[in-house]
Amino acid sequence: MPRGRELPESLSESAAELVVELRTVKSRSGLTLVALERKTAYSKSSWERYLNGRTLPSADAVRALCTVAGCDPVPLVALREVAAADAAARKEREERKEREELADLDERDERADPEDQGERGDDLAQGAGPLPPAADVATEPDPVPRTAGDPGPWWRRWPALVVLGAGVAVAGGVLAAEPWQSESRAAAPRSPFTSAHDGPYVWGREASYPCRIQQHSGRTYAGHSGTHQTVLAHNSTSWDVVEAQCLLHEAGFDPGAVDGVYGPRTEQAVKRLQAKAGIEDDGLVGPDTWKVLRG
Repeated sequence: MPRGRELPESLSESAAELVVELRTVKSRSGLTLVALERKTAYSKSSWERYLNGRTLPSADAVRALCTVAGCDPVPLVALREVAAADAAARKEREERKEREELADLDERDERADPEDQGERGDDLAQGAGPLPPAADVATEPDPVPRTAGDPGPWWRRWPALVVLGAGVAVAGGVLAAEPWQSESRAAAPRSPFTSAHDGPYVWGREASYPCRIQQHSGRTYAGHSGTHQTVLAHNSTSWDVVEAQCLLHEAGFDPGAVDGVYGPRTEQAVKRLQAKAGIEDDGLVGPDTWKVLRG
């Protein structure tokens, strides 16, 4: 194998094989990274990431290398597609694991809700005694005996109320659906990990997004993403990038505008953070860098 950096252990077998083949092509051609930058549409740093296994090259980048190095691109492009499929499957597994972890965190936060604990503490402070024994509670008579004709609680009568509301709307032009919608929204609070934005990320929609710094289970979040694994690189655009930019600000490293675009200033801020933390300062936000950002 041509001389170069050791490949990341996280690479799949197909991705590692692709990097070895690309290094071989480059070595045989005698082209340097500077020469590849001049002869193709890809920068020196991009080729460095491709050849070190940090970023999967596009099919066009593989063809560009073969064009200037004089090799057959077909088998390399096919190998690249296999590596891309493996990466997509792995990302799906990681995202599913993250969703499960976030669901566990939400459940633990709900069980340890400080407001509920405060209310219980207030009750005790006001002299509220312990609950009566279970046997006493069980023997209490039902103050309102239930009959066969009793329609029960209001939520069991809701279908009838909806029909009645529809009749009133037809007769008087009044639609009474909004209270129900408000109650529904209140019953389903948004996740704290994505509470600082609405909807999918759209590039250029906002010049800057707010950072809602919060702590959950000893980790720091900014309200845009709960990821710990997603790899971010130059020119990435997503809510994950917004999250990273917020956390960089919180750590004292200015990434520029918090706009969700992984540009040069964000990359430089990441490198400074990585250098200070003693991890590889490659400018990529991966699991190790997320660990530093989350604290």
